[in-house]
Amino acid sequence: MRFGFASLIVAIITFPWALSAQVRQIDLPENLYAFTFQEDSFGKVWIGLSDGNTSGALGYFNDTSFVQVSGTEELPNGSYHASIKLPDGSLMFGGNLLDQQGKSFIAWIFSEKPDTIHIPYSLYNPFINSFALINRHEIWIGTGSGLLRNNRGQWSHFSVQDGLPHNFITSIYQDFRGIVWIGTEVGAAFFEDNQFHQIPSGTRIISSITQFFGDNRGYVWCGSRYTSEGISVYNGELWETFSGRHGLVDNSSSVFFQAPDGKLWVGSCYNRSRGGASVFDGRQWAAYSSDDMLAKPCVDAIAADGKGRIWLGGSLTPRREKGITIYYEGNWHQIVDNKELPAERILTFFLDSKNRFWISSFEGLFILDPDFEIP
Repeated sequence: MRFGFASLIVAIITFPWALSAQVRQIDLPENLYAFTFQEDSFGKVWIGLSDGNTSGALGYFNDTSFVQVSGTEELPNGSYHASIKLPDGSLMFGGNLLDQQGKSFIAWIFSEKPDTIHIPYSLYNPFINSFALINRHEIWIGTGSGLLRNNRGQWSHFSVQDGLPHNFITSIYQDFRGIVWIGTEVGAAFFEDNQFHQIPSGTRIISSITQFFGDNRGYVWCGSRYTSEGISVYNGELWETFSGRHGLVDNSSSVFFQAPDGKLWVGSCYNRSRGGASVFDGRQWAAYSSDDMLAKPCVDAIAADGKGRIWLGGSLTPRREKGITIYYEGNWHQIVDNKELPAERILTFFLDSKNRFWISSFEGLFILDPDFEIP
């Protein structure tokens, strides 16, 4: 049975309106797309670009255009699709990055001129999936060849031989108890008391994990985009798993987002016909698909803009369903076939300190001004 929130279901509005005064499109290098954003201490927005594979670039936005800084011997091009902002204000970007000697590196931005940090290991799969700040000073990096840890400049490398379930690390998250959760596509592990532990057999947690998420209650959530096992949550004592019989729109999950009102939104993007959004209010789930509220069934990007409006988009190739969905004050809106904002296949959203809302799509990179209004 699927539950619904009466407060959420009010109206659906589709609006092909003029946005030229409120939307800017930023020119990017051909066949490259914005996969990750970070804002430095000076308010400069840095953008990691990728073609979805091994090519890409790194640069920043100077309030008028994109300025590429990679492509030199000191900072080569590559797929820049993961990033993190550190407590000192510096930024790190990773992805699929190799120097001219074939060694893996991370781009480090601390001043006007980016630098590189070379990884002191020969990784057979240098793909960086995720960064995490652990214990406020350790940088943990999930790669295709195991888990890396940089503790004040001292490197460590962990693999299945150290207790990990697999060497392809998808997600890293530390909860408020200090436990570090490590996700892989064939299971999860946790790091406690200075060692890795496998999840005990029989635990009610999904077996394939592509992301961890911590909510404002301290609960730890995890899901998988590519499997249909459900969504698992850890309350500090036990793991439990929700599925379609609890009200989920789909048993896969591609993104977690907690709205300003505390509700947990989970996007699903399993394939062209399966997916949607599931919303948890702490007691029950509400399920939304393209048959009712959403512009398209695929949802793998969710964010709130400066006015608290929730944006939902998906990256799968559109057929009949396409566009962006916005939820605000009980109303559902859809932006479809709009000439000023022709974003149909969404990669990610980003809100900067100036309340500009960034929309990255396969159709281009767009910036919405803070005064953007829904008619």
